[in-house]
Amino acid sequence: MAWRRQVLTRNTRNWFYLHQNRGQRIADSKLWTKKRLTKVGVPVPKVLGLLKTKEAIDNFPWEKINGGFVIKPVSGYGGEGILIVKKRAKWAGEWFTMGGRKVNVSDLRYHSLDILQGKYSLHNFPDRVLIEERIKILPQFLRFTRSGTPDVRVIVYRQIPVMAMLRLPTAESKGKANLHQGAIGLGLDMATGITTYGVHRDKPINVIYDLRRKRLVKANGFRVPNWEKVLATAIRSQQAIPSLKFMGVDIVLDKDKGPLVLEVNARPGLAIQICNRSGLRERLQRVEGINVRNIQHAINIARSLFGEGFVDKVDPEGKLRVISTLEIVKLKIPGRRQREPVLAKIDTGAYRTSIDYDLAKKLGLLHKDNVLDYRHYRSSLGKHHRRPIIGLTFWLGKRRIVTAANATQRQRLNTKLLVGRRDLRGFVVRVGDEWEEFKKRKRGISLV
Repeated sequence: MAWRRQVLTRNTRNWFYLHQNRGQRIADSKLWTKKRLTKVGVPVPKVLGLLKTKEAIDNFPWEKINGGFVIKPVSGYGGEGILIVKKRAKWAGEWFTMGGRKVNVSDLRYHSLDILQGKYSLHNFPDRVLIEERIKILPQFLRFTRSGTPDVRVIVYRQIPVMAMLRLPTAESKGKANLHQGAIGLGLDMATGITTYGVHRDKPINVIYDLRRKRLVKANGFRVPNWEKVLATAIRSQQAIPSLKFMGVDIVLDKDKGPLVLEVNARPGLAIQICNRSGLRERLQRVEGINVRNIQHAINIARSLFGEGFVDKVDPEGKLRVISTLEIVKLKIPGRRQREPVLAKIDTGAYRTSIDYDLAKKLGLLHKDNVLDYRHYRSSLGKHHRRPIIGLTFWLGKRRIVTAANATQRQRLNTKLLVGRRDLRGFVVRVGDEWEEFKKRKRGISLV
């Protein structure tokens, strides 16, 4: 597969990207991470206790904790040492874990002592015990797992989200969302937050089990709620630890509180590439050198550069969308609810979509927050031009497309918008007498 040539390998990650990180010690400590995130207002799960000594473990009022909770090492790695307690058992001082095992106060103390002695710490050094509230799972996720809390892993590089996946705990992973322990990973379209492909134990999967329907369903087509807030939370997390240029942010969606950051990973795993069937190396190179002005600007970049237009791949009827070489598309305009109809040329010979510079300016699309980057072009006459790349959302054939478009001069051309093949996946282009056919189909439509 072509995408495999762009896979980021472990050695490349370590040499070129982890070397840029100077905040590993903060990320390696869940406690320090919480303090940094809380300081800038990034929401995190509530801390119920921090135990530093054997006496603190013995004296902690375990019986007084209401609801579920999580016991984890402060310096743990890869999900090791995390014990998820689901609910109380029949008798006082007893609980059920997410794996269905019954534990009592003695078991909790024994596990906490193992953490204290460094059994699960990153460097086998003495550690501390962190006790957190357990997240209330969104009802939408209950159809896919009842063994733990799903989370979203977002890879952020220099404040730009470049890749993401939804991780579903399984009975095999004992309620944990770590892929190497048996959880399921589903790739996410960066523009919409819709699941694309799946992986389990490093093997691609196309179906997952739906507990509600009690049957296998396609792994693609499920939308993660509050997607823009998830991306914004990931960006704010890196802003809180600016010395970490390349990081993974694990975000859970609480039923009442919305997105919460579980932890920050300074050495994120690479299986996320299999989930998305896309290489990280190419995505990281594409955002290299882009100056991010604010959070919304970063979200626009991520959506425009890495949106897959996956809506066409999950059409339940599986019908081909046939379009002509001339089509009316409707542009989304900032600050307006009404969409603007524009005549567009469908050109499979061009890769990227482009829009007339003057039209883009007139519609407010050249606002600084919507300009993603600038590119230099050399014309056939040898002149150099600097063109802005803008975020553009439009509807073509009832399909919503989020992309990055060139703003260029098209005054002398018949159409103010050209749609390139990058945004035509899932369409079949019908070639014919384009102007005569257009006149018959689109009479009476007022265009800009």
